[in-house]
Amino acid sequence: MASGPKCILVCAGDFTPVDLEKEAGDLLIAVDGGLKYLEQMGVLPDHILGDFDSLESKYRRIIDAFEKEHPESVTRLPVRKDDTDSQAAAEYGLSRGYKRFYIYGGLGGRLDLTLANIQTLKFIKEHGGKGYLLGDREMVMVLQEETIHFHESYEGRFSIFAMDEKVEGVTIEGMSYELQDAVIDNSYPIGVSNAKKSGKRATITVGKGSALVVASWQ
Repeated sequence: MASGPKCILVCAGDFTPVDLEKEAGDLLIAVDGGLKYLEQMGVLPDHILGDFDSLESKYRRIIDAFEKEHPESVTRLPVRKDDTDSQAAAEYGLSRGYKRFYIYGGLGGRLDLTLANIQTLKFIKEHGGKGYLLGDREMVMVLQEETIHFHESYEGRFSIFAMDEKVEGVTIEGMSYELQDAVIDNSYPIGVSNAKKSGKRATITVGKGSALVVASWQ
């Protein structure tokens, strides 16, 4: 993953308690119902953002108390809006100068919101950042004209999908199914369910276009 201060979003999708690895300079945002997870973990966010339309009164009281002490650290969004809460949180992080985004609770739950979060990854990418949707045993990211490397210790499944009509210059090395300067398109899932064995370094290159990458592990 990229280096530098990160913006951590905790959303309301499927979430398994995990060490968020928050370091000095990082920004932790509770995105609407994601506040429940942080409250259960005993973790205080730096910022709370959402329309809060589905939160129980208990959490509304927590937000009110937090806002009373830190009025600049709560963003209340209208229920009727164009952005999802996660998208708005990503825009907030970008406006604060963050370029690296770890998004928890952005997978599972409602399919439409999962797809919206995938689009948010592309939005982050096209605004100079790098985003990761992090699940219990999987990670989702967008690649655009770049090369990434998987550590030798990584062992699991890997899939790549074209987000644009076609993605060119796709090279996969160090996995069960390799490609050299290939073209994949968004109407055929040829990149699904590849595999990498531990002890072998893998490299993925996207020459032109936007590709969605899903990496999972045991």
